[in-house]
Amino acid sequence: MNDKMWSILIQLGPNMSANIYHELQWDEKLWDTVLEKCVWTGINTIVLDVNDGLEYGSHPELALKGAWTRNRMRREIKRCRELGITLIPKLNFSTNHHRWLGVYSRMASTPQYYRVAYDLIRELYELFEHPKYFHLGMDEESAQYTEGREHCSFRQGELFWHDLRYLVDCVADLGAKPWIWSSPLFDHPDEFKAHFAPDEMIISPYHYNAFRPEHFTPIESRSEYLVYYSEGKYKDMGIKFVEEDPYLVQFIERAIPLMKEGYVYVPCASVFNRCKYNHDDLIEYFRDNAPDEQILGYMTAPWKKVIPEFRDFFMESFEAFKTAKEKFYY
Repeated sequence: MNDKMWSILIQLGPNMSANIYHELQWDEKLWDTVLEKCVWTGINTIVLDVNDGLEYGSHPELALKGAWTRNRMRREIKRCRELGITLIPKLNFSTNHHRWLGVYSRMASTPQYYRVAYDLIRELYELFEHPKYFHLGMDEESAQYTEGREHCSFRQGELFWHDLRYLVDCVADLGAKPWIWSSPLFDHPDEFKAHFAPDEMIISPYHYNAFRPEHFTPIESRSEYLVYYSEGKYKDMGIKFVEEDPYLVQFIERAIPLMKEGYVYVPCASVFNRCKYNHDDLIEYFRDNAPDEQILGYMTAPWKKVIPEFRDFFMESFEAFKTAKEKFYY
């Protein structure tokens, strides 16, 4: 069991959703601390959300001010390798998270968009020295995530499956295993299974709350929850605990049954929702219910930029991940 992947998601390029940044959001001192803590935690893999945080040779117009040069990226790959850590590239091509593509984000599903996607995937594959895995994101692509956007678009139906197939093939044809979030599989299991075989990609199910009923989070515990679950589609559901959210209920209903059809998972936990039980509950749940050979490993995702104001999120992530890892696997 000690050969599992123990990974953390680190955001280099910050432009994924609503906010727009014109400069890299990055602190070198905190990055040094993050790497030290990765070693302390036993993390052997960093999934790096590259996005617009790199000066691409193929599309330099995407780079933020202060973005890493390709030589800097090579040095970091080498530095991590010397620490026993593998860097895995990630580019999120979900229309809800691809603002980093700049003008190309408004060209989804066009020939130019496909060319740019291929160029970037190929460049990162070579720059990262032919990584075994390549994360494509592809989470949360639907109308509900377009509210408040100045430019709104999302793919659905056969167009979504066509584009996911294109991206998956871009990665697989280079020699890496595609890796995506669980949204397409869990939200549309029949369609997903009709288009992709279980061995074509790695799936990361993400769940940032409790699994055990005794650990459930009352919505009155945070004012944000009280507001969120009293509005829109939630207002008549009578939700008393966050874990009664339809998304989280669906997660439990589908995660293990779908996995038993052959999918390989890297389940992802996070301190983002401030649930102190999440890492323990998630790792225990999959260890006890999933076929061990189909658990490639686990991930923690702070979902914060590497800047001093979020230092506590990273420290909490390392502590929670290490504690859960040692409790349930060592």
